[in-house]
Amino acid sequence: MKRLALPLLLLAACASSPTTLRTEDAPEEASRELTLQQAEQRRRDFQNVLIRLDQGMESYSKARSNRGNLRADEQMEKLEKLLREMVLDIGPQEVKAGMPRREPGENFRRLQAVAADGSKPEEQAIALAALGFCGQTEMMPTILQGAQLADPALVQRAVFGLAILRAPATPPGVLASIIENEKLGEMSRTQAAWALYEVQDVSDHKEQIVGVWKRLLTEKRDSLPAGVIVQAVRGLGLSRDKTQTELAASFLKHQVPKVREAAAVATGRLNAQTHVEDLIAMIGPSEAVPNVRLAARKALQELAGQEDYGYDVSAWRKAFDRGR
Repeated sequence: MKRLALPLLLLAACASSPTTLRTEDAPEEASRELTLQQAEQRRRDFQNVLIRLDQGMESYSKARSNRGNLRADEQMEKLEKLLREMVLDIGPQEVKAGMPRREPGENFRRLQAVAADGSKPEEQAIALAALGFCGQTEMMPTILQGAQLADPALVQRAVFGLAILRAPATPPGVLASIIENEKLGEMSRTQAAWALYEVQDVSDHKEQIVGVWKRLLTEKRDSLPAGVIVQAVRGLGLSRDKTQTELAASFLKHQVPKVREAAAVATGRLNAQTHVEDLIAMIGPSEAVPNVRLAARKALQELAGQEDYGYDVSAWRKAFDRGR
């Protein structure tokens, strides 16, 4: 019997204690714990989404830099589709007649919030770039505010997003101010020029964009990075505005090959018949860069009504002499 005394005393002490368990609080506590766990899981899932988006955009940029190569073009198309699905949080969908598409999911809403939140710059940078793949032009103001921030890394990502989104309402002035900002690095300024070129043919402000190119290539000509000049000359060609012919052709003998290449393409697009001899000279032995020679040849082909005489200088001269 003595052996039972201690347990009985403990039971008696527990029974008489003023502290009692409130079992009715347990479900409430469990619910809170579950909510916290679910929130943490969603946070981790979103972190993974950001990592995958960042990696996907890097691969996309590399593929895009090799455009014209069949393999790179196919990869770029696949990556663009994948990134769009990730941004919109809709998953792979089989489009069928009469079947409505799913509405964008939670990740899309979170990307918008992160793009406007400066508390985590690395996440904000990814969101600003990634939203360009959503295909919804109403997202332009969200991305645009990133292009007006003080952090060059955020500006560069936002500019990339604007270039990919290609919203007609994109204000050229914001991109022009980045291009002309000599405090920014060459890459940031060149990317802003590329974005302005990408937007140009869908823009509601085409004349304003051509005005930017004209100002850059005249007033700012000697202070621009070569990458900016390339995009500006390309922009003149894209305009098909023949009044810009002489300005574009003035870069045919530029010391940077990429600029000469862009100028050759532009003169072809602008139907610069008065610069045929300059282009013929560019397909000859005096031009050592194959891509420049190819661009000059294609420009001559466009000026000759799609006739092609390869790199035969004499044949080109005879063809244009017959046309005069």
